[in-house]
Amino acid sequence: MVFKILRRKNIEDSLVESTRQYLVGHLQRPQKLDNIDDTDIEFGISDYPDAAFEKAHSHSQTREFHYILKGMTEYMDLDTEEVLRFSTGDFYVIYPGTRYSQRVKEDTRLLFAKFPSGNDKILEAESDAILDWAKEKLRVEREDFQGPGSLKPNSLKPATTAAIVDSQNRILMIKRRDSGKWTMPGGTMELDESLESCLLREVHEETGLDVEIETVIGTYTDPATLIAYSDGEVRREFSILFLCRPKNDALSHDDESTEARWIDLKDIGALPLATSQKRRLEDVIEHLRSKRLFIR
Repeated sequence: MVFKILRRKNIEDSLVESTRQYLVGHLQRPQKLDNIDDTDIEFGISDYPDAAFEKAHSHSQTREFHYILKGMTEYMDLDTEEVLRFSTGDFYVIYPGTRYSQRVKEDTRLLFAKFPSGNDKILEAESDAILDWAKEKLRVEREDFQGPGSLKPNSLKPATTAAIVDSQNRILMIKRRDSGKWTMPGGTMELDESLESCLLREVHEETGLDVEIETVIGTYTDPATLIAYSDGEVRREFSILFLCRPKNDALSHDDESTEARWIDLKDIGALPLATSQKRRLEDVIEHLRSKRLFIR
């Protein structure tokens, strides 16, 4: 028995400079990966580290089979204007003659198979409205859960949270676009970061501020605290909360939030907050009180 093997490292290396890599097929153009030659079927990976869209098209003969490895994508049927959403774990087929436009959320990866093989793509006319839809960033919605339930986590990502408090006992809060709730700035750690560098990057990206880290207030790893995203991710809580002081006052907010605001700590309870945020803010107030930095 003879095997033709494509190793993970070679596949990942080929995707560094390309969003689409064929694993199987009889291809005319040179590929970065020494793929398996086959004249009957094409099989490969589409990888989208950034948000993207595909121009409206159809296929005259080919059936396309897709499996979402991670992330989320949407298709608009140009004939009915129906929009279909697919997320992690979904499998679907696109039949010949289907006229569609596609948009893809960042950090999405899918497996595709095309049968029969061959380039039979037909570009379709698209109105300004369809093109605007395709180019509009595809966003996930978020819902916070606390306590026992039917959800099972499928993700665990170390994250940082910044309690940025100024000299007037005000804390910086941002209003999330995906949930509409208020939260302290922060985010998940990248593979090449320390916790501290992750915190500084996330704060600057989300608020425009540079901060000085003073101390760790607490760690939050409650397995009953879950965040469910509309792309299929159910993330377990894993966050470390730092007390920070602002080094500048050039306040702004990024595309993931709709507002950034300094809030007096005595008024923080009036904001719509997730249960996990309420607990962290209570710890912030208790820490400041213990240092005689907060009077209520």
